[in-house]
Amino acid sequence: MSLEYRIERESGTITVVPEGDISLETVDVLREVLRGTVEATDSDRIDVDMSGVTFLDSSGIGVLVAAQRLAASRGATLMLREPTAMVRMVLEIANLDGILVRDPAND
Repeated sequence: MSLEYRIERESGTITVVPEGDISLETVDVLREVLRGTVEATDSDRIDVDMSGVTFLDSSGIGVLVAAQRLAASRGATLMLREPTAMVRMVLEIANLDGILVRDPAND
């Protein structure tokens, strides 16, 4: 299992794009990327494009929630964008889809 990522900046939005599995084996990479992005940015909007994520477990959910809270404490919003069907299902089961997923209708 591996997790790759890239960071993009467009207008006032920073987008983190992870690709691969987000699991106990790879979650430390995501934690550091998100923490570093939140702490280093002056943007008030951070999106995490989940379209390339093939697996998400509870450790990954914990990192995403913690990153969202850290962003909020710094006056920014961090939301997930374009979750795959599997990721959306996991978030729905955890009852977090409405909290973590950005509604494209509100953009």
